[in-house]
Amino acid sequence: MQIRVMDLFAGPGGLGEGFATFELPSGQRPFRIIASVEKDSAACRTLRLRGLYRRLAQTGDRPTLDAYYAYVRGERESPVDPDSPVARTAWQQASEEVLEQTLGEPDTGPVLQKAIGRAGVSRKTPLVLIGGPPCQAYSTVGRSRNAGTAGYQPEQDGRHFLYRVYLDLLRDYRPVAFVMENVKGMLSARIGGRPLFPRILQDLTSPAVAGGQDGRRVHPRYRIYSLVDPCSYRHDQNPDSIQPGRFIIQAEYYGIPQTRHRVILFGLLEELADVFDRQGGVFPRLSPLTGPDSRLSNVTTRQALAGLPPLRSGLSWLQTAYPAGDWRQTLTALAADFGPVIDDPELRAAFVQAALQAAAADLPTGGRSVPDADRTADRVALPAELIAWYHGSDPPLVLNHETRNHMPEDLARYLYCAVYARLKGVSPKAAQFPAALAPRHQNWETGKFDDRFRVQVAEQPATTVMSHMAKDGHYFIHYDPVQCRSLTVREAARLQTFPDSYFFEGNRTQQYTQVGNAVPPFLARQIAGVVWALLRQLGYGVP
Repeated sequence: MQIRVMDLFAGPGGLGEGFATFELPSGQRPFRIIASVEKDSAACRTLRLRGLYRRLAQTGDRPTLDAYYAYVRGERESPVDPDSPVARTAWQQASEEVLEQTLGEPDTGPVLQKAIGRAGVSRKTPLVLIGGPPCQAYSTVGRSRNAGTAGYQPEQDGRHFLYRVYLDLLRDYRPVAFVMENVKGMLSARIGGRPLFPRILQDLTSPAVAGGQDGRRVHPRYRIYSLVDPCSYRHDQNPDSIQPGRFIIQAEYYGIPQTRHRVILFGLLEELADVFDRQGGVFPRLSPLTGPDSRLSNVTTRQALAGLPPLRSGLSWLQTAYPAGDWRQTLTALAADFGPVIDDPELRAAFVQAALQAAAADLPTGGRSVPDADRTADRVALPAELIAWYHGSDPPLVLNHETRNHMPEDLARYLYCAVYARLKGVSPKAAQFPAALAPRHQNWETGKFDDRFRVQVAEQPATTVMSHMAKDGHYFIHYDPVQCRSLTVREAARLQTFPDSYFFEGNRTQQYTQVGNAVPPFLARQIAGVVWALLRQLGYGVP
């Protein structure tokens, strides 16, 4: 029987995608998502659509899949073929799976209880919880923002304690295991002057005690493991004995083309942990990506984006000194206006050349669906496992690949950053910008935002993809000077390792937010493999 999975704070479904698509060599999928719980309506639409796709892909019913492909390409209004009972049933099941609810609210509990009851959770069909509570209270940016808020008191900010949503479920339903993901800031967050992470460990290992239940009664306890380090924490252990950094996963070492460092806690029911100890087995952990020489390897930004069609940005004439014009005129003017202010002769020549090349290229700006993905480029650039992950058995699809509009002055900055990185191998800081290219920003010269414009260096993994990119693209500039723009939603999704058939619903701002908040699905699938390997040793799952 399949192991039931409930995805909390699901976002667009990165963690859930990894668990739902994890396959055994026999082709069987040992995990089944019974509920994806998310409060954002656009993300819920994405979740429903992906749930439909997974079901249709499993049936192999080609006409119903063709209807899905036509929908994501914008060729029809609905992803569901109304004449197909298979499609209608799949859509109903996908809709029931997605719970548009705010976790932590009193009326959400009965909804979760109903979903768990409907799934028939039992000893033979156990439950696993996965999810990542929102990180705004823990993140560096969020804490900086909070510190500037008059009267802000961390102990009264409920976002610090959203992990407690897990506690009621752990206490009441005794899931065999859970996975919880969050930012590194969780490890250094403090409440009332005391570090929060030891409290989180203690609460998760003894959820009933943390919830105020009678500690003398028999309640479930959990042991917390690192997925990358021989480290664990049990309820009777001093939390100060734990080095928090041992729970951090550096995603770039596991095939993810970005330097995404996250805390991921794996909890196992204490009685099962004791059984595993008696068995004397070796705890399974994630295996880093290595090259032919057995050294740690990674996937670069260029490799991840290699097969996507090149685009240029649109043009915005708001808050600009430039008169409205076409692409060729604008880029030619940028070459003439900003080239002479660059002191470095090599940089100046490269800037002017790139601007004129961009003007001559006059690439498209993309759209909901863009044709002609270059899968040959992917095959040359990417590891075979990632190629299979991105493409699957789908026809060539390039979805959500549409550029923003940028004002000419920002295009000049983007162009300069891309040229600088191509020549120097790093993104320029504020001090490396010509004065004429400096934005009119009060913090530009203070050092607080000296990398406000950051290009993704082609031959390195990208920096962490974040939801901030929904506000502007300044931190996520494309490495190709000729394209002269910020990253599209699809490019961000590639860096997050979403399959190319994954379509993000909502407006473009909502799409960026969904992608930035997600757990990389390719990493989630590896985590699912670890969870499966352990539970299988303990006698769970399919034969």
